[in-house]
Amino acid sequence: MSVPVIARLRSWSGRERYQPLIAAFLVYLAAATLGRITLMVINGGDILPDLAHWPLALGAGLLVDTVVGLYACLPLALFLSILPARWLDSRASRVLVSVITCLFLFGLLYLLVAEVVFFHEFNSRFNNVAVDYLIHPKEVFVNIRDTYPVKTVLTLTVFTAAALFALWRRYFLRGLSAPLTWRPRAQLALFYLVPLLTGAAALNINSTHISDNRILNEIAGNGVYSFFHALINNESDYDTQYARIPEAEALQRLRRQVAGADDRFTHPADPYDIAHAVQTGRPLRPMNVVIVLEESLGSLSVGSLHPQGASMTPEFDRLSNDGLYFTRIYSTGNRTVRGIEATLTGLPPMPARSVVKRKSGVNLFSLPSVLQRKGYETVFIYGGRSYFDNIRAFSLNNGFNRVIDQDDFKHISFTTIWGVCDEDIFQNSIGEFNRMHAAGKPFFATVLTVSNHTPYTYPAGRIAEDPAAQRREHAIKYADYSIGKFMREARRQPFFRDTLFVFLGDHGARVHGSQEIPIRSYEIPVLFYAPGLIAQGRRVDQLGSQMDVAPTILGLLGIDHESRFVGRDLLRTKPSEARALFSHNRDVGLLRGNRLAVLGVRQSIEVYEGDPRRAEFRRLPPGADPELVADAIAYFQGTNRLYQKQRLQPLAQRPIDTTHAGVATPGHP
Repeated sequence: MSVPVIARLRSWSGRERYQPLIAAFLVYLAAATLGRITLMVINGGDILPDLAHWPLALGAGLLVDTVVGLYACLPLALFLSILPARWLDSRASRVLVSVITCLFLFGLLYLLVAEVVFFHEFNSRFNNVAVDYLIHPKEVFVNIRDTYPVKTVLTLTVFTAAALFALWRRYFLRGLSAPLTWRPRAQLALFYLVPLLTGAAALNINSTHISDNRILNEIAGNGVYSFFHALINNESDYDTQYARIPEAEALQRLRRQVAGADDRFTHPADPYDIAHAVQTGRPLRPMNVVIVLEESLGSLSVGSLHPQGASMTPEFDRLSNDGLYFTRIYSTGNRTVRGIEATLTGLPPMPARSVVKRKSGVNLFSLPSVLQRKGYETVFIYGGRSYFDNIRAFSLNNGFNRVIDQDDFKHISFTTIWGVCDEDIFQNSIGEFNRMHAAGKPFFATVLTVSNHTPYTYPAGRIAEDPAAQRREHAIKYADYSIGKFMREARRQPFFRDTLFVFLGDHGARVHGSQEIPIRSYEIPVLFYAPGLIAQGRRVDQLGSQMDVAPTILGLLGIDHESRFVGRDLLRTKPSEARALFSHNRDVGLLRGNRLAVLGVRQSIEVYEGDPRRAEFRRLPPGADPELVADAIAYFQGTNRLYQKQRLQPLAQRPIDTTHAGVATPGHP
């Protein structure tokens, strides 16, 4: 820094009145830069191919840090500018500044640790996941306490912050008694406000998108900025942030993509109504249906999909040999609510918040609403407490007769902060299935498990691995053990021979990878299991997503129905029409064939080409594949518009006439 600039800063400092402000600002920049360098070192293997962009990432990150630092230090700037010298020079003021400074240093250090931990789990700066977690602080904080050495980190952070304050105390307290005229105050205000307001106007969430490497872009970002961006935009809809096409075109394209060749629209002249009559073309088999949403069961964890080394899922692998197994399905997001949303309502992942958590997410067309109107008893069974993520309210307002959660279970042997272990969930579910079966009505149940989640603890003695190790791989093995035990017990029950079981992951284990949407992290297994009722040992390599599970279930049951699903029956979809939709942080995307269209905030559009299974994509030039982009926009813009106009409501259904039910044959799909 040149001598004239230093002299000007000293003149603005009013005989060092603003020395604490300058010190705090520089400390924040140092901490943010240290955190960025730490993330670069930890994730070096993922960002090494993009080494040429590292300096740009550091430079772009420093610019964002500067704006965020100015905002973070604004209260201190006002404090030093407004209060007279005699008040600042008082003992009370010095004590207050000392306390605030210690808290500031502690907060910076703890934030640095928290960001590194969060990045390890999600390969991202603080985002909408962090915002969602803060809505349920009890579960999140206890989970963090049980997973990480929180006491040790807190102790070290407190002592480090105290040591730094003792070392830098004179910089934070010196000059508090210096007089200050209005001229240097006005000069500093200009010096402060111009970059603050200019930066705020120019800065956006894509400002640090400096390469095709998603992880490097995230490292270049700022966690504080991304957190508040997610918080502010948590309820924003598609129209305000993402690329659009004319509404009529969006709705026309959407209608073209939701209906099969043999389906007919109920109101063809109404562009806002996607209701269509579905004739499955299969014999009617009104079986019970049990969907098991397995926490964090990604395909990368399943031996029958990725057979390298010893399988962590031998029980699931055995079941897959006797079921209808879809091997190329993707979750629509990386949160449980996205899995619930897509699996039950067949909706794409509309930005920014899942309909499960929206107050307006009620009275939607859904699988339970169809089956309820067809004469089924419907129940949602959750191993935790159903206030979490709004599960109870969403379920009871969207076709479920009842919600059963941890507080209703009669047999509990082991719990974590997230709920009871998977064995207990399945044991209590079997009792509930027997009661519904005895009542003489077909039933539909969704069972949501919790064991494969941090802190990765489970009852001892079930598998060889020690639960005290708290390893993700061990939790997967325990979850698989519980599935095997559940199915062995279910086979002995009277409801089993009339029940279709559907096993799928709510999302993958963890998000990782340098792609804009790291597709391999979203791969999940989907297994339909009903020996003697549907085809056994059949593997289907059809591209699809969780959105397609509900229509496929109705197709397998041979239940003709009126539909508003955006998802499609996987067994009635042509390979040329197959697609998968995703949401990842702020972005949404459409995968079709070997191309991926990604829609981001501020109307950004990017198209990639490559092999999804090898996670190798290259970005195409702007304007590439306009049809794919238009279809992607249609899915999200069109669905968002129908949601806004409340045109995704349940439809009247004709009750099942069991006198025309077909006879099941093992070879039928």
